[in-house]
Amino acid sequence: MALRIALILGMVGLALGVWVETWRTVRAKSRAEREWHRVTGTVEGLADSMRPDVKVEQGIEFLPPRDEFHGPDERRLELENDEGLRRFHRYEFLIDPVTKRARVAGVRFTPFLLALLGLVYLGIAGAFYFVTKNSLTYHGITLPLGPPGTWTHFQAPPWHEPAIVAARVAVWPVFERALGAAIGVFGFVMLRTSRVESLWGRVGLASVVLFVAGVFAVITLDRATYHIEADSTGLRESSAFGWKMTPWQALHGAVDEKVYHYRRMGSRGSSMTLDHIDHRVYFTDDQGEEVVSIDDKLVAEQGKALLAHVLGRTGLQPQKREIGKR
Repeated sequence: MALRIALILGMVGLALGVWVETWRTVRAKSRAEREWHRVTGTVEGLADSMRPDVKVEQGIEFLPPRDEFHGPDERRLELENDEGLRRFHRYEFLIDPVTKRARVAGVRFTPFLLALLGLVYLGIAGAFYFVTKNSLTYHGITLPLGPPGTWTHFQAPPWHEPAIVAARVAVWPVFERALGAAIGVFGFVMLRTSRVESLWGRVGLASVVLFVAGVFAVITLDRATYHIEADSTGLRESSAFGWKMTPWQALHGAVDEKVYHYRRMGSRGSSMTLDHIDHRVYFTDDQGEEVVSIDDKLVAEQGKALLAHVLGRTGLQPQKREIGKR
């Protein structure tokens, strides 16, 4: 429950922060529109996106002195930020009379995107609140979210007895994989950012990267906080994002599964070698569908104790199954 509230407040705070930044951007641009000098010109060169070469049509008297590399109607402007300029396009620039630094006239689309992003964050926070409520009331009728035996998010579990056996996931392998994924995403960003010239492209790339990073963060937090408990009523799986209760009477079968993962070796991949083995015991319902699993990603001693307790409680004999994957 505390995590749910923290995430909602974080989303609302992020939305407020985005709107504050939007207001500051609009206010600064409005002041520049009123008080700064206006210059019109065509971008001739973009060797440096923050220092474009501009052929000036009017307002040249407000620009810094030209250098030996530029003609009488050309200047190299110093922009305050990357405005996503295009070569041979005509723009109006506002020149700070004190610092001689420039910005593109007009509000353009940056404040609009910031305000829209704030609305998105606020919408996500509202949707997250309603989706993860303990129940949903509609026209006076209370509808519970999540029937028994399925994952239920952020509800206080009806757990009246202390757990007899509990096992937690081994955290380091989870973070090790997350670190590898983060390094891959970082490398992709470094590779692609240098090739994106337009501001729209950079905004799109940043949005994709933030989404992918958010997915990785959610998956990592979910796996790193996973644990499974057993008491007299059944098995309860839980993590930072929810919990699931499986009663003992729902377990009708067990499968002891080993998955052998192979990879190709050699210059042409002509030979195969064993990479790693995944081992787990999963339990099925009366339809043969998997309902709960105890795998080797749990802390070893805790996982063995939990498995022994479940097998002793249910009296099931796991069927052996081996699978090879390339």
